[in-house]
Amino acid sequence: MTTDFQKARDNMVECQIHTAGVVSPGLLERFKVVPRELFLPEKVRGIAYVDEIVSFGKGRFLLEPIIHSKLLQAARLVPTDIVLDIGGGTGYSSAILSPLVMQVVSLDEKKYIEKAARLWEKLGLENILPVEGDMPSGAPEHGPFSLILVNGAVSEVARALVNQLSPGGRLLTVVKKPGLGPGEAVIVERLEDGQPSSRVLFEAGTPYLPGFEPVSSFAF
Repeated sequence: MTTDFQKARDNMVECQIHTAGVVSPGLLERFKVVPRELFLPEKVRGIAYVDEIVSFGKGRFLLEPIIHSKLLQAARLVPTDIVLDIGGGTGYSSAILSPLVMQVVSLDEKKYIEKAARLWEKLGLENILPVEGDMPSGAPEHGPFSLILVNGAVSEVARALVNQLSPGGRLLTVVKKPGLGPGEAVIVERLEDGQPSSRVLFEAGTPYLPGFEPVSSFAF
């Protein structure tokens, strides 16, 4: 039985994303046209459009469509945005962002970045810069950024990332404190004086992005 991916994509937008309150025409169109299944291993493409995380190995995953789209809507994307997309893995997140902003700097491990770059080229997306590096450190050499998206939960928002925002820039992620239940999607904005201002958006049971987990501590 062959999966009708276009129909599944339409259903994802109409029955998941739109009904969850995402109304931005640009975002809805991107989620409708970007072939999510191509950014997943063949063995899990059949579940590409379920409303839950889809894992592709070693703790890596694509965000739930509702969480992903609600984060991007809260980001208030504008055509002049310079975006740091952290941990997008196979490249889906950057593909969604590409036509909506000026440039996307996609930061991840080498094995993901190389595969993602081939898919972006196939889809004619020319404003994505693939960068291999340590995800929690960001990409200061390519900043500052007006928007940073972390594709997964973090135990805390690293000041090193906030410092890579331009004044008025925003960072979107899910903050999950150890032992405190579901995480919370947050937007962190860098004020004109350089200080961060954080606001909770909604609950999100998103897993940690590897490298952003809580640091274990031992008491003696």
